Amino acid sequence: MNKAALTKHEIYNKLFGFTELDLDAIANFIDFMRYRKKLEAKKVIKLEGILKGYDIDFADLKEFKQQTWKHVDQEFGNG
Repeated sequence: MNKAALTKHEIYNKLFGFTELDLDAIANFIDFMRYRKKLEAKKVIKLEGILKGYDIDFADLKEFKQQTWKHVDQEFGNG
C-alpha cells in the first residue's frame, strides 16, 4: 500500500466510536477543506489588455481600496 492509502485507512480506523452527529461534523470539515483547496487553486490572476506586461503591487491596491471605502466606514461609525 502507498502512504496515502495507509493514511486513509488510519483515518477510517479513528472514526470508530464517534456518534452520528460527530461524523456529520467531520464530514462537514472534510467538505470545507476540499472547498478551501479548490479556492486556493483558483488564485491565478491573468493580466491582459493594457495591464499585460506590468508588475502590479497588490499592497498598493489594498491601500487604494481602504482609501476609497474610508468614507463608508466613517459614515457608518466604524472608523
